Parts: sequence; C-alpha cells; structure tokens
Amino acid sequence: MTTNRKGFTLIELLVVVLIIGILASIAIPQYFKVVEKARVAEAMSLIASVKSAEERYLARGGTYTNNTADLDISYPNMGTSDITTKFFKATLSGAGSCASGPCYSLSVQRQTTNGSVADRYGTYTLTCNVPDAPTVTSANGNVLNELLK
Repeated sequence: MTTNRKGFTLIELLVVVLIIGILASIAIPQYFKVVEKARVAEAMSLIASVKSAEERYLARGGTYTNNTADLDISYPNMGTSDITTKFFKATLSGAGSCASGPCYSLSVQRQTTNGSVADRYGTYTLTCNVPDAPTVTSANGNVLNELLK
C-alpha cells in the first residue's frame, strides 16, 4: 500500500520565495519613485496656488508681497513668509521691483526631518522666480528629471 503525500517540496518553496524576492526588488524602488512623484506634485500644486494668489495681489495693489498673510489662500501651518506642509516648506522672498518690474521668489524645500518621511531622494529645493524665471527649477541635480521619467 502506497501513501499519497500531498504538499510542496523544499525546492518548490525555495523557487517561489526566490521569484517573490526578485519581483519585490524590482517593484519597491518603483513604488518609492511613484510616492516621491506624488510629493513633487503636491509641491507644484503649492507653487501654483501661491503664484495665483500673488497675481491676484499684484492686480489689487500693483506689487507682489513677501507676507503670506496678505494672500487670499489658507494653509494649516502658514507663517508670515512661509508655508509648511508635511513634506515641504515654501518660503516667499524678494518681493519688490526688478529690472523687468514687480517680482518675487518662491522656494519650496523638501523636508526630511520628519520621522515618517523617507530620506531616499534627500533634501532638494524647487525655485520659482516670477517673472524673470517663472518655470520651476531644482537646486539638487536632476531630481525632477529622475522623478518625472
């Protein structure tokens, strides 16, 4: 009489664990990239919100402001010249007159001091100088290029 044993052999289990490990090693870095892209999108949204509010302030008063309290936007951690979110700190500066007319600078720096924030991409700064350089640039190499591939 033969007994029919059911189950997996050790080799079969090791092959399955190996395949799962290979898939995880490919998927986890992509996951972190997607998460950081979402965080950059949050920063870009913050920049767009401040730019729109500054343009409305310019239309009303003829100049830009360094004081975020003067703007018609509201964020939970909004100081007089900065806005702090979970992942970024935006700072307004340089409001005044440039050679081309009224101007200001907005810098959004990635915060990595919070324990729940991964330091994978490090601290980088997104800067927007209106109107001289209204496009957003990164102060840390090609962080945006790497994230937005």
